[in-house]
Amino acid sequence: MAVEQPPSPVDTAAEETRAAPVPFRREDFSVFYTQEMHTVTVFLMHQGATAYEAADAAHEAIAKLLPDLWRTLEHPRAWLRVTAQRCYWRQSNTRITPTDAVPERPGGTCPLTTVTVSEFQQSVLDALRQLPPTMRTVMAWDIDGFTYAEIATHLDMSPAAVRQNISRARKRLITLLGL
Repeated sequence: MAVEQPPSPVDTAAEETRAAPVPFRREDFSVFYTQEMHTVTVFLMHQGATAYEAADAAHEAIAKLLPDLWRTLEHPRAWLRVTAQRCYWRQSNTRITPTDAVPERPGGTCPLTTVTVSEFQQSVLDALRQLPPTMRTVMAWDIDGFTYAEIATHLDMSPAAVRQNISRARKRLITLLGL
C-alpha cells in the first residue's frame, strides 16, 4: 500500500527534478553532486539549520564521499543524509549568520541559489524548529521521501517509534501552524 508523501515545506527552483529524480550512474559523481547537494541542504533546513549551516554540513558530508566511497555504498542517498545530519549537529554552538553575499560558484552549483522560501514555508520551518530533536529528525526524513522502514533502519529506531514520532510531530505542527 503506497502512502502519498506531502510536498516539501521548502519550495525549490528544481521542483520538477525532485519530483522525478534521474537515476545516477555511479561513474558520474557530478550528476550525484548536482542532484543531492540541493536536496540534502533542504533536508537539513527541515531539521532546523539555516541555509548557510545546511550548505556547510552538506558540503562536508559530500567531501567525505570522495574519492571512491560513494561508488561502493549500498544506499548513498541515505548515507549522505545521516552524515550531513551529524556534520550539522557537530557545528559550533556559537553560530553566526553571515551577512556578506554568497560568492558565485562555477557552474551554478551553489545550493543557496536554488532554495526559495515563501512566508508560509518560513512559518513551517519555524514550527519544525520548535519540535523536539527526534521529532524534527524523523519529519525531515519523512518530508524527504523516505519510508518509515527506511527511516527506522537509517536512524536505528523501530518502525513503530518512527510512526509514533511522525504522528506526534504532525499533531504539534498542526497546532503550531493553527491549521
